[in-house]
Amino acid sequence: MSRPRKAGLLPALMLLPSLALAGPAPAPAAPAADPAAANLAFAAALEACVEASHQSPHPFVRDFVIEHTVSGMDGELCGYSQTMPGDMRMACELDEPARVGLAAEFRELAEGRMSGGTGEQPAWTGSCEVITADGESIKLDQD
Repeated sequence: MSRPRKAGLLPALMLLPSLALAGPAPAPAAPAADPAAANLAFAAALEACVEASHQSPHPFVRDFVIEHTVSGMDGELCGYSQTMPGDMRMACELDEPARVGLAAEFRELAEGRMSGGTGEQPAWTGSCEVITADGESIKLDQD
């Protein structure tokens, strides 16, 4: 991830409402036959850092389907990315504790226990950056 970086999650999140309205929403993908099983399978792949992909609905933007991808290990870090509204994506280089943390979120989704919002960042997001539609990189710092 060698793009120029800007600090903070708030600037990236402030872009979401306007960017989500900037164009038509992509066509929703076919839902998984068993979303809970799909979330559990992706959590296991993420924790083990084996190549995998998964689709899930966006929690705030209706009809937007998030494409989650694990690209495998690169040295000691695991590549993970997800699409975002506004033709953006989040790219992460996750160490083992970060993978465990994110995998736990997919397990919570599978159990119907996921909650939260934009107020608090999970620790794993400190290993990520948002890449905007024009290629700008915004580091998701924890401060």
